[in-house]
Amino acid sequence: MLKYCKVVYRFPVTLLFLLCFMSCIIVDEEDKVKFIVNSGGYQYDLLTPDRVFRLPGRLEEISGLSYWKDDILLCIEDETGHLYLFDHKEEQVINEIKFGKKGDYEGVANDNNRAYVIKSNGKLYHFEIKNEPDVTKVELPFSSKNDIEGMCKDHGKDELYIACKRNPDVLGNDLKGRAVYQYDIKKEKVKQKPYIHLTTKVFEQALTDIGLRPSTDMPFMPSGITIHPKTEDVYLISSVGKLLVVLDKTGKIITMAPLLKSLFKQPEGITFDMEGNLYIASEGKGMRGYILKFENQLTNQKDINQDKEE
Repeated sequence: MLKYCKVVYRFPVTLLFLLCFMSCIIVDEEDKVKFIVNSGGYQYDLLTPDRVFRLPGRLEEISGLSYWKDDILLCIEDETGHLYLFDHKEEQVINEIKFGKKGDYEGVANDNNRAYVIKSNGKLYHFEIKNEPDVTKVELPFSSKNDIEGMCKDHGKDELYIACKRNPDVLGNDLKGRAVYQYDIKKEKVKQKPYIHLTTKVFEQALTDIGLRPSTDMPFMPSGITIHPKTEDVYLISSVGKLLVVLDKTGKIITMAPLLKSLFKQPEGITFDMEGNLYIASEGKGMRGYILKFENQLTNQKDINQDKEE
């Protein structure tokens, strides 16, 4: 009986929270198309989240997000060395695992039952997702000048993708703009050349081509990264400039979309579940942190399935 009452109580509160978000959206009809992301036929309307998950107070400064399994999202925040297991169906943290001391933890990924957490200075921690884990620390060739804020694992490959929020210079590479590097888990080595390198010139041109303005949508400083489980496209979000950028496997920009400030106070984490539903986590900035879920709005699923069969 208590469990039933709990579910009944949670629904209207969550619905009210979602309605409060939606009431803040004021966008001209002709501009709404800018907020729709479509890559490989998978479509997300960034103006209309399907669910809002409010997080407990200790996750006010959520800084990283990764889908694990069985409706569980792995969350970290940028002050304490704890991994939080958030069951989004039950809308509650079901476990909290201590893996390190206080520090600026910014990215989280997982490989089956193993979690990977990275600090802004590039130090990597990995451990089994269980209580009192044996933690391994790895010194990567990054530093605080790179300001690492995003990390994810490639599906089916032993590689982590690590996004530099600021300076992309690593391993002697003299680069400008922004970069994403690959870390080979088995070889325990960062690859020499960046997987993605976005120059300012290329980025500004892409903004202009899609109808956005460099004066308002830059600088681009990646705060989160993930890979689509179906298309393998790379999704990058930036809290600064409030922007989502989608790139293909070659590093070419496919599309971009602005992130409305009233919906995304400070977007820091991004991930997909295996069905292709999108989750974006935002710091609460004085209030409770939260996660927005955007369900895949495929209108051409039949066409995609036919292409696969052919």
